[in-house]
Amino acid sequence: MAEPAVHPRCKRCSRDDRSPRRIDSFDRITLADDPADPNCGHFYLETVYVMQCPDCDHRQEWVSKRTPYVSLREAQKEMDAHLLGKG
Repeated sequence: MAEPAVHPRCKRCSRDDRSPRRIDSFDRITLADDPADPNCGHFYLETVYVMQCPDCDHRQEWVSKRTPYVSLREAQKEMDAHLLGKG
């Protein structure tokens, strides 16, 4: 998977001169429970990067991609297909 085009800034030291580097990634399923979200009540399959600041070594999550699904079963099926190489 390619590096994300835009990196977040560190929430601890807020330096902009060097971008945090990606040290890990994972997929997770979350429920959209914000009433302002048009997909409220649906489930998101998220691709999350764990970023580490090169200056202060602070680690933080950055959600790179969110795909909505109507049901938990659909989201789990897509996540399993992705993990098994079928997606």
